[in-house]
Amino acid sequence: MKIRTFFILSLLCLRSLDGFSQQIDLATVKANEEFRWGVEAFHKGYLNEAILSFKRAISYRSNEPLTRLWLGRAYIQSGFEDAGLSELKGVLNSGYRDLFLQNWVELLESSRGLRRELRTGAKWVFTTEIEGVRGENVFFKGPTVVRPRSDGSYYVVSYVKNEVTLLDVNGVPLRSIRGGLQGLDHPFDAMEGRDGLLYVSEFRGDRIAVCNVNGNKVKVMGGRGRTPGSLLGPQYLALDALENLYVSEVGNRRISKFDREGKFLTTFGERSEYFEGLTAPTGVLVKDEKVFVADRDKKMIAVFDLNGNYITSLLKGKLQAPEGLERMGTQILISDGNRLLAYDVESDRLSTLVEYGSQAKRILFVSPDVNGNLVAADFDAHSIHILTELSELYTGLTVRVQRVNSFSHPEVVLEVRVSDRFGNPIVGLRESNFLVTERKVRVGKTDLLFASHRLDRFDTVLLVDRSLKAREFRETLGRVSEELVRMLGGKADFRVISASTTPTVVFGPQNPSAVLPQRVMESPTAYTSLWAFDLGLRLATTELLTSRMRKAIFFLTTGDLPPYAFRNFGLNESLAYMRNNGIVFYPIYVTPEGSSRELEYLARETGGKSYRYSDPKGLLSLWEDLSRQKEGLYVLKYTSGEDTDFGRRYIPVEVEARLIQRSGKDEMGYFGPLKY
Repeated sequence: MKIRTFFILSLLCLRSLDGFSQQIDLATVKANEEFRWGVEAFHKGYLNEAILSFKRAISYRSNEPLTRLWLGRAYIQSGFEDAGLSELKGVLNSGYRDLFLQNWVELLESSRGLRRELRTGAKWVFTTEIEGVRGENVFFKGPTVVRPRSDGSYYVVSYVKNEVTLLDVNGVPLRSIRGGLQGLDHPFDAMEGRDGLLYVSEFRGDRIAVCNVNGNKVKVMGGRGRTPGSLLGPQYLALDALENLYVSEVGNRRISKFDREGKFLTTFGERSEYFEGLTAPTGVLVKDEKVFVADRDKKMIAVFDLNGNYITSLLKGKLQAPEGLERMGTQILISDGNRLLAYDVESDRLSTLVEYGSQAKRILFVSPDVNGNLVAADFDAHSIHILTELSELYTGLTVRVQRVNSFSHPEVVLEVRVSDRFGNPIVGLRESNFLVTERKVRVGKTDLLFASHRLDRFDTVLLVDRSLKAREFRETLGRVSEELVRMLGGKADFRVISASTTPTVVFGPQNPSAVLPQRVMESPTAYTSLWAFDLGLRLATTELLTSRMRKAIFFLTTGDLPPYAFRNFGLNESLAYMRNNGIVFYPIYVTPEGSSRELEYLARETGGKSYRYSDPKGLLSLWEDLSRQKEGLYVLKYTSGEDTDFGRRYIPVEVEARLIQRSGKDEMGYFGPLKY
């Protein structure tokens, strides 16, 4: 309070220097003070305090559009999107004309209520071509397969150049994997295991090379021959949930299966009394515990179980020359001659996504990348094509500056979140993808200090159901929490929030993990018919607000939400609060019959998934799903050239992100530290 009082007196003294005859506008002074404190509170993550300060500033001076813009931003960040959108539109309706603001309003209106997953009927267009041969420089040649990675980069298998090249999200070569002294003999496909090892099929070498991150071979599977365990012309690869490896052999007309240690397990696809046999097996894919194999000659897809038992054949007479198979959501992508198809197994629906025409020469494999594009390997053109959904080109990227740290001005640190219009994070960006300006003037060198997708660590909250029914499953709640701690090990920080009548944090990262299960169970008296899910979820989100790690809320519940579950904060407000701050929601049902449409909705729309502890697999898939969780948060640092006027001058800052003909921009501002 003393600092605020001194700040007002300083402003009054400065105003007095303009002349004794000038009337001092106390309302303006107070409005400026509240505005400054609101901006400071926002950047520190105190959103409620920011909203109150901006409201007080408006009460002193109601016609200031910048304050109303900040109030709208604080509302949106807090999950109150209706109120935030109303403020932004109110500024536009008052006659304030700003292209950025117009685009922001249009984006908010168009994206509300839309699902996160890929939309049906999307039109895909060629947007970028990454050339493997650029003058005298040959980065890759004759690419057969391109495998996108979770960090936005790509493995490109260069059949002609005998290596696998790693490209960053912009198509810039990072390193090459050549197989050490032994080299690679015409590699055809490459798949990365969970431990970072790379499985590479060598078409002419008739083997599978297992390479480490340095590109050296550490193991070899197979060898030339027709006996079980030998290979002849290995091409496409697939991995199942246990990391058993499946390889299609065009020479032996079969599929061979190895375990992750390289031990041969079985072959299948040969002629039998139940199956006519494969003649030209190409793409192979494991999906829903089934193995799908494309046959180029028979123009069909054969389906087997994981042990190689034949189940059925699909799409006979509907394919031209099927090659690579890949998963896209619930569908299977089929590279089929001069076109790309999508097949839905459940509905038996086949659709054409792209007719290549003259835009490509010979595409063998197409895969969706982590940022919502399709990447295609064009063997004859020696290039990689990037295809983007047409509507994404028009709407571009969503860029939001989460907060600004100007405490050490002129050094300024920005936390920036980048996503598509549906809230799906954009990962893999580098310094070259960002442009930072102050008052529309470029700030110079910008350093990328941190990208959340590079950090294999999580900040989590265990939100615990405190209903009377949940009391009957106290022991189960404790066992679930024990398994989560054991599963995540040293890769996560934990908090526990008891969703009782007044939710509270009962365990924090500073507490020993041994007591966590007891805090989850608590005493029977902690359970009540008046438990408050919405307040607990709000508190859990607030606890994770300023974290730079990947963030998740695990809700341990029976699945029975009371009618008043969203009495204080609505369903969509709760969703927006999590989604706008990069938090993913995972309900874990502790009862066999537990389920809730509201909880499933929150999980789906934040990018999460539900689990049932009583299922045979329990929580085994949770870590794998969690490791794929994306977060598009970037921390940028630059040196400002602006004068802060001892912390009294508002400094606008603009951040633009660009990726493959898509771009997005945000505009906000900050104050430097107060100096007296």
